[in-house]
Amino acid sequence: MASEAGRADEALSGRERTEIVARSFLLQSVWNRRTMQSVGFCFAMLPVLRAGRPDELARRAFLERHLGFFNTNPVLASYVLGAAAAAEMRSDGHGPVEASDLKRALAGPLGMAGDALFWAALRPLAGFLGVLAALAGKPWAAVLILVVYNVPHLLVRARGVAAGAERGAEAVKEVLGARVKRTVTVLRASCSFAAGLVVALSVSRGGLAPGALLVAGGVFAAGILALRARVPLSAVAACAVTLGAALTMTGSLGG
Repeated sequence: MASEAGRADEALSGRERTEIVARSFLLQSVWNRRTMQSVGFCFAMLPVLRAGRPDELARRAFLERHLGFFNTNPVLASYVLGAAAAAEMRSDGHGPVEASDLKRALAGPLGMAGDALFWAALRPLAGFLGVLAALAGKPWAAVLILVVYNVPHLLVRARGVAAGAERGAEAVKEVLGARVKRTVTVLRASCSFAAGLVVALSVSRGGLAPGALLVAGGVFAAGILALRARVPLSAVAACAVTLGAALTMTGSLGG
């Protein structure tokens, strides 16, 4: 029977981790309704296959295992990739089972956390900030969108693979804890204020007066308190839009 044992040192090299991070950007490139991100996940795991599966039957089993159903947030998938890759490198024969269990156990929680953090909070905030910069006539508005979203996004991708490889399933506590939930709350509150400010500047066609930062801080704090009180985000955004437009039309924000 072919052995599924990994390399003797049982550790991913820095080069292999870097390759996994780079390949993770193609996680959704062959997305399909039956197995969703499976092809992209398997592609990202190929450095592990080259490092620890010289036997033909073991290589075939590896590919079949990682071409099975998988779907999670593409950014936080890096934690699963790192943990599964480290499991596959184990030489005690339990790695393949552990890798499959990790994928099933972590995909759901990381999907919800990643969608809340990146899709529903950071991405809209980056868009609003870019629109605000454009309304202010800044030529770097589009660059701002890319920087605000991609700096944390790239850091988390790289960190996820490294942490998953070092600590396995324990690493996901970094992105599933209370601190991340607070971050999501702050980002969503910022979005609510930015939405109001975008509308305000759009209707005024003017710039910000000196007192605008103070007003912005006040509305931002109000948004945080409203979200902590479980007021719906749509209601917070609507109030921010109304207040922003009112302050602008009365001259409080310039215009």
